[in-house]
Amino acid sequence: MRYTEKDIRNIPLTEFMAALGEKPVKSFEDMKLYYAPQRDDTEPMLVVDTNTNRWYDHATDQSGDIIDLAALKMNPTLYMDPRDFILKYMNEYEQGKELSIMARCPQPPTVVGIDIKKVKLIDFMKALGQEHPVAADGNLRIYNAPYDANPGPTMVINTETNLWRDTKSGAYGSIYDLAYELTGSCNMSELNRYIASEMAVLEKSKDKEQNTEPSKQEPDKPQRKIRL
Repeated sequence: MRYTEKDIRNIPLTEFMAALGEKPVKSFEDMKLYYAPQRDDTEPMLVVDTNTNRWYDHATDQSGDIIDLAALKMNPTLYMDPRDFILKYMNEYEQGKELSIMARCPQPPTVVGIDIKKVKLIDFMKALGQEHPVAADGNLRIYNAPYDANPGPTMVINTETNLWRDTKSGAYGSIYDLAYELTGSCNMSELNRYIASEMAVLEKSKDKEQNTEPSKQEPDKPQRKIRL
């Protein structure tokens, strides 16, 4: 799952606390008691009401929603908007959970004769319809993000490491992570089949181009003159 700004109000505070690395110390029906993530307290002081999805801090008498808590936790020199802070932590948290599921269900990386781990990301982008990057800088190639509803040049591929990163969402990883962004599937077999099918289409198009290229005719050799 990839959170966007419109999802923020519906994110359970318990999930946000988990993304921050906090676990409830005690639970009382709809109430969960935590250590305040914005301080280094010796006692748990933050209560989350799972029914209203709001929190209350016994130490400061403050209360609020997920955005208010993020504003207290975030470093203002790194984030201008608490919504950006929430999206970064929640999306990294979700990605970690999904990759953990994938790791527990390993599948052989070779499908239909293709070694997925050896597929170059720039070739995979060609298979997705982006023949050339928008820009290049050394070993970096910049592409329009194919998984974004409003694709822009935010996806950067490092051709040396064969890894990618999105400068807008913070998403990153290998070809499997990119396939996840495109399909939403955490099933390794499905990801293998998806990547292999896209690459197979690319290979077929290459073969078709080679077969349709006009054959080069060699120029007529000059006839040798007969000496008398």
